[in-house]
Amino acid sequence: MTITIKQFSPVVIVTVMVIIITGIFLTGARAQTASPQFMITWQSRTYVPPGFEGKILPTANSLIMVSFELIDEGKPADMSAQTVYWYANNNFLKGGKGLRHIEFRAPDTAGGTIDLRAEVPNYKRGPQLKTIGIPIVSPKAVIEAPFPNNEFSASPIQLTGLPYFFNVRDISALNFDWRVNGVAPAGTENPDVLTVRLNQDAPSGSPLGITFAVRNKNNALEGASVNVNLIYKP
Repeated sequence: MTITIKQFSPVVIVTVMVIIITGIFLTGARAQTASPQFMITWQSRTYVPPGFEGKILPTANSLIMVSFELIDEGKPADMSAQTVYWYANNNFLKGGKGLRHIEFRAPDTAGGTIDLRAEVPNYKRGPQLKTIGIPIVSPKAVIEAPFPNNEFSASPIQLTGLPYFFNVRDISALNFDWRVNGVAPAGTENPDVLTVRLNQDAPSGSPLGITFAVRNKNNALEGASVNVNLIYKP
């Protein structure tokens, strides 16, 4: 087997090196001139059941905490000397040096979305701004009833009521109301849990209309309810 080794002229070698070095320089220049990334994060303090893994959404008049990070050339930019302005639906909220974190209240009525905007007008690489939407939801009541096709075959049954997105910090600030076929059951030790016992002679197909309502003890206007219809099929 014969191996042929080509000899390249110095001119070709220099040309290739110039191309490689130029490519590296341009790649680095592009990385350094990439636009800063403006990221806003937010959270709310409405009540949700323990173990809830979704986004905790704000409701009417609930507190919203917001912060931002400006990533420039791969690292957080120093905002300590920068003036930051915050707006909600184009209404001025707050402004000041290094103001990366703010808290504010949601509107007095639920529904719709807040357009929240942060501006850094005098940043060294030009004005920076970011707008995000924050949904303002109504509280929700959920009945946890793990019965396929809403049918159950044995008595008693136990149901759990779950409140979501109420403007309270603790479940003790909520009132619970259960109805079974329109009748309030006897009081229970755990007001968020309902136990229903049928008569021994209850016929197959007996219906149970369950209503679960939740209300904020400190705000009569804040409430939610839900219904579920179950069928007894032994």
